[in-house]
Amino acid sequence: MKYIGNEREEEAIEWAKKVLKIENPVGFCRALSAVDSKGDFLFVVVLSNFTETNVDMHTAAVPGAEWASPKEAVRMFLAVFEFAFERFQVLRVTGLVRSKNTAARQFDEQLGFKLEGIMRRAFKDDDLCIYGFLVEDFYSHKWYRGQK
Repeated sequence: MKYIGNEREEEAIEWAKKVLKIENPVGFCRALSAVDSKGDFLFVVVLSNFTETNVDMHTAAVPGAEWASPKEAVRMFLAVFEFAFERFQVLRVTGLVRSKNTAARQFDEQLGFKLEGIMRRAFKDDDLCIYGFLVEDFYSHKWYRGQK
């Protein structure tokens, strides 16, 4: 994997929307991406719905997780959370996940997100899980490399 940060940001956002099969996020968004040696997107994280204290995080990836080693995944998410907490100075990152999407829920929980609530019947066929990752969670996380 060749990590490129937020170069090709608009293209990364459009790729993520296509993979996730959504029209949103729209409006102001920022994205960080990982690409392979050919320049094809492997993984994109889109940050959207910025407020003074919060940003929503959306993730899109090629099917399967074989493309990323644990070390590369940690490197990607260090960049994402440093981007959110240090550049934009938000206090939390929110992940919204369909309750039936157990792989995405496990992914968020492995990153350190905490399940904060469930919106029942948020969709016709599913509930919506609300996950939060606070700035203090980031600075105390085992893979944070800085000293705060």
